[in-house]
Amino acid sequence: MRLLPALAIGLFLLPLGVRAEEPPACPARAAILMLADTVLIDRQKLSRLKARGVGAEAAYLKIRYGGLAMDAAAKLAHGLSDAGVREAADLAGAIDAVRGGFDAVSKDAGDPAQLGAQISTLRAILQHGDGEKLLAMIAALPAERQIRISQPIVPAIVDWPDEQKAALAASAGRHGLFFLQAGLVAMQRDRTAWSTFVAGFAQPAKLRDLTQVWSWAPALVGNMALPRVPVLDAASEAMRRNIHIISIAAAREPERDFLMTHLNQSGDVAATVKAAQALIADIDTGRIKPDDTLDAAWLTAYRALRAASENTDALDEGLASIPFYGVRSQRPSGDVSVRDMIDRLIAIETLTPFVKGDADAVPDMPAELSAKFRTEWPLWLELAGALKTAPLAAFAKDAGKAPVVAELLFAAGDPARLADFVLTTEPVEIRLALATDLAMRLDRTCASVLHHPAEAMLLSGQPIFKFDPAQ
Repeated sequence: MRLLPALAIGLFLLPLGVRAEEPPACPARAAILMLADTVLIDRQKLSRLKARGVGAEAAYLKIRYGGLAMDAAAKLAHGLSDAGVREAADLAGAIDAVRGGFDAVSKDAGDPAQLGAQISTLRAILQHGDGEKLLAMIAALPAERQIRISQPIVPAIVDWPDEQKAALAASAGRHGLFFLQAGLVAMQRDRTAWSTFVAGFAQPAKLRDLTQVWSWAPALVGNMALPRVPVLDAASEAMRRNIHIISIAAAREPERDFLMTHLNQSGDVAATVKAAQALIADIDTGRIKPDDTLDAAWLTAYRALRAASENTDALDEGLASIPFYGVRSQRPSGDVSVRDMIDRLIAIETLTPFVKGDADAVPDMPAELSAKFRTEWPLWLELAGALKTAPLAAFAKDAGKAPVVAELLFAAGDPARLADFVLTTEPVEIRLALATDLAMRLDRTCASVLHHPAEAMLLSGQPIFKFDPAQ
């Protein structure tokens, strides 16, 4: 999803023999590559259906951290795509677009609107400078299908500078793609961009609808919401502003957000906005890094939410009812809630000084743990001690203990030992889940190539595979 040839100024296309830009070296690079290779090799031991669930993220990390030649990267990605692996078609499409632009990308047997499900491919097309071709294709679609392919363009290029967003918005307007044009204007950092757009837009009725649809979009870059009509009473307008602050926090935090879901479920704007403000404050000071893992952000948000809530039991019950989706924190039951994740984060935070060797004494059980997790705490203590005193091989084939050992090794900051342990875990489903999860988390301790701005608000775990040209 890029645009106009003018937008390609300063950008270049990687020739066929060139390698994907390799991230700077970091202590976890070898472990990331070991884990990625494990996924790509051992996924063949799964049934065909299960094998479709893993591989794309591992392939991307192998391409980026291994500096694969683009020919080899394309072969790897297309092999996974042909096997029906989730997200692999998007990875293959992004590589094709990097090498040959819009014309090189498969249009899925004559259904170009399928590109709307391939956010990385859209980004790569636009980075290549083929935005005019892409917009012309979208404009030729029936009106009801234009939005499906236009919508992902906004999150895909949220990190672009304003001048590029503005150029793409202008081109979208010339093609009559006003939904996309408005979204691209609304997420510009320049707070006067929207008023300028409004002044030049000749369809008042359509403008009201566009304002309503995109009123939240300025949160993606930290700006306040678009002015909507009619203006409500003072209390309602204050509520709108507070909800938007919560959106800004969600757009700035790493990986995933639970505050927006909690707000929708509980309706507790007052407590949730205080949690959002605490989160923003920690991001502003650098205590929380947007390209890091979610751990610190979730603990800040939870503790601030708990401090501001009138009924903490109801809060915890609500969080326990929100499912956590993703490969992280595998457990035999397969059911993980947001509250379960928070318990694990509290346990990891408490045990980290001990497993890193910064504290000699075994810590006491944290008071913040839920009653449900307190029954698990002795196991975490046992395994934390085992990291220092016992061979870990005995835990590798225990589906209940292996994920905990892996968490503690990650917390200990020992990527080599972590990778060695994960490679021995059984059954293969647990090994591949852990390898995928931990390779992606180790990436966030290195170059964070899987990070994308506003990911927690917009992507919910969907990866964007970026092959941006060197600047």
